[in-house]
Amino acid sequence: MQQRRTLLISVTLAMVAAACASGSDTPAAAPTVTTEAPVVTDAPVATEAPAPAPTDPPVTEPAETSTTSTTIDPVEAETIAQVNEYIAQAAAFDQAGADIQFPQGLTFQAGGAPGYSRYVFREHSEGVVPTLVEGPLVGTVRCQDEALPCSFAELRELHESGAEIPAELAMTPEELAELVDQLTTLNEFAEAHRDVNSACAEGFVSDRIQTANMGSHFYNIDWIGDGFNPAEPEILLYAKADGTMADGALDQCKDGAWTGDPMTLVGTAFIIPPQVIGNDHPEAFAGPLDNWHIHYNLCRGNSEGRDTFLPKAQCEAQGGNFSAALGWMLHAWVADDFDSQLGVFGMWNAAIAPVIDASEILDSREVKGSDFPEGAEQSLIADFLYSGDLSVKAGQPLFFNNVDAVPHTVTAGTPDAPVLTDFDSGLLTPGSNYEISFEQPGVYSLFCTLHPDMVAQVTVTE
Repeated sequence: MQQRRTLLISVTLAMVAAACASGSDTPAAAPTVTTEAPVVTDAPVATEAPAPAPTDPPVTEPAETSTTSTTIDPVEAETIAQVNEYIAQAAAFDQAGADIQFPQGLTFQAGGAPGYSRYVFREHSEGVVPTLVEGPLVGTVRCQDEALPCSFAELRELHESGAEIPAELAMTPEELAELVDQLTTLNEFAEAHRDVNSACAEGFVSDRIQTANMGSHFYNIDWIGDGFNPAEPEILLYAKADGTMADGALDQCKDGAWTGDPMTLVGTAFIIPPQVIGNDHPEAFAGPLDNWHIHYNLCRGNSEGRDTFLPKAQCEAQGGNFSAALGWMLHAWVADDFDSQLGVFGMWNAAIAPVIDASEILDSREVKGSDFPEGAEQSLIADFLYSGDLSVKAGQPLFFNNVDAVPHTVTAGTPDAPVLTDFDSGLLTPGSNYEISFEQPGVYSLFCTLHPDMVAQVTVTE
């Protein structure tokens, strides 16, 4: 099992009874930068997470003879100095603390995508607040690529075949064998509760909310304090048997029986308080694929059948249940008829109503703030990648939204040929956006000064 890093979290048992809800082209022309990114000024010193590896600055060799001297071009010298400053700022960033205590002095901006980014920040009437943190601080393997064997059925087949494990899964054969054994145990429990009445009879209680591509969470409150056991998930997931979405709140279990429309089992989930399993990312399923998550600032509207993100006073005034934070949570899609092409531990399952192509879910889950102009494109900086379709029209705003665990930059040029004078975001800490637009068609190269492997190109058309 890979090393996990500490998340400093405090959650009460009462809270956890709620649910989760390389490019080298020279830029064609200098772009127009319309906003500036926030910069860390007095960030605390990191104690756990490693600082990003610095990039060696260009070195100018001395002249061959003693009668002449070589001077560094002023622009090149300025670039070297700026990159070194970013490295120093990033080294001081408290990455571990960003998971829950979020360093003072940072101004969050809305962005992220649940299930696809480490952080999600949402906007409500009192400002922008963190609403989700997912995965370990380092070593995240978000296995939801349809081309990889990420579903339960595919992982089981991979193990039984003895075929080589794709490097992207970062698993040993022993870890895969243990994981498949755990998931098989969980599958047996799930299939034994295919009938929703069996869940009601065993003490599971519906949250009355059917979430798109997820289903409704039925909790066994008595199991929440028992720790991790793949044979006893704290949550069973059901959805309407006719494949439709619920219009309003679902019914409930009463006297050990279901009172509403027919339901079908679609999956399982776990919820474990940090008081039980600890503040570290849970060491539960074998291997690195189980990226557990925690919800923050959630308003549960059980009587209305939907979740929202509202300030506490407004939530309670509307009859909702406000949770400042929930415990560690994880979905596990092991039901026989709902194998998930977005991974056995993915946030979403495209086979659950409303059924859509798995590749279409990301676009519908991206979070944008009121500061996003109409028609603006968004690139999530997540998992050390500039994600999304980096194709825009001339003049069309493009937002780079850092929802990764560490700072990044969006800088013109390439690691070998930086051009900070064309455009440069500065240090983008988690929760920061950087807006840019390009006035002339062309292909624009960009990279991260802190992580030279992070390169991308923006294609600008007329």
